[in-house]
Amino acid sequence: MENLCNYQQKYSLSFIKALDDFATVLFSDQSSGMESIFRYHLGLDDIQKLQGKRIRPLLLLLCAEGSGGDWESCLPAAVSVEMIHNFSLIHDDIEDNSDMRRSKQTVWAKWGLPIGLNAGDAMFSSAYLAVEPLRERYNAEVILDFYKLLGKTCFRLTLGQNLDIEFENRDSVTVSEYIEMISGKTAALIECCCQMGALLGGLGEVEQLIYGRFGFNLGIAFQIYDDWLGIWGDPEVTGKSSSSDLIEKKKSFPVLLGLQNSVQFRKKWVNKPVLPEETQEISQILRDDDVEKLTINEFHKWNQSAMRSLEHLNCGENEKNALKELSNQLLIRRK
Repeated sequence: MENLCNYQQKYSLSFIKALDDFATVLFSDQSSGMESIFRYHLGLDDIQKLQGKRIRPLLLLLCAEGSGGDWESCLPAAVSVEMIHNFSLIHDDIEDNSDMRRSKQTVWAKWGLPIGLNAGDAMFSSAYLAVEPLRERYNAEVILDFYKLLGKTCFRLTLGQNLDIEFENRDSVTVSEYIEMISGKTAALIECCCQMGALLGGLGEVEQLIYGRFGFNLGIAFQIYDDWLGIWGDPEVTGKSSSSDLIEKKKSFPVLLGLQNSVQFRKKWVNKPVLPEETQEISQILRDDDVEKLTINEFHKWNQSAMRSLEHLNCGENEKNALKELSNQLLIRRK
């Protein structure tokens, strides 16, 4: 029986080669300097540098193979969703004024804001060009459905990002509004990858939607758990600060629950900056007032929904087990 590690090893080198080959072809007759930006951000300039988790391509390829498809034929689709994900990161870094990602300068911080914006736009456009080789293996109807799903997903992603930006300047954000925001910003692309895999694997519309539902539930659980790590995770274990979300007054899921359920937290939070030396006290207040427990309960609700959806997938047993293993790594992860 193949486990997740076997699939990762099988896919990884082929995916990186496909990504590298796409960048080479894309810029074969260009001299604008954009290629170096692409390779820098995608981690192709130095294989020793951190390249991100490549979770979305992995999900797409696992779902494609599990639903009966040839995973190697789906590599252009995996490249496409990776370009969409990375376009969103470039723009997200600009909109959040973030100057570091994956332990190196962000694109806009290194090359300047105008070039950063343009590079993000170029990466978005390139995602549609990456799909071209699929035409050799799939009929026009499948290709059209692929483009429609990709376009719809990008629109949902940007709507989610727009809500996230709006929330920064609002005094009050409800938990339901937050779920709506992460449904677009985080869950939409994960949902898309799983549904695309089923589409390219040859399944019908109803079965594709079940794959999509699994990805959506997984994406929501993933973000809520990430928010938990941002306050209560151990930085030495996770590699993620447990104070920056509070210092930056990020309206994460636990913060919104805290504003609803903790008088002490509201007194510390509303109309006041959070100082570094206060973060431990505030996180303890949230724990004492059951906000951490409520956050974990919500995470478990979405996690269980993802696992129920997974059980209903028309999927090979080996791939289904690998998807379950991947989900466990993402949702009970250390990093």
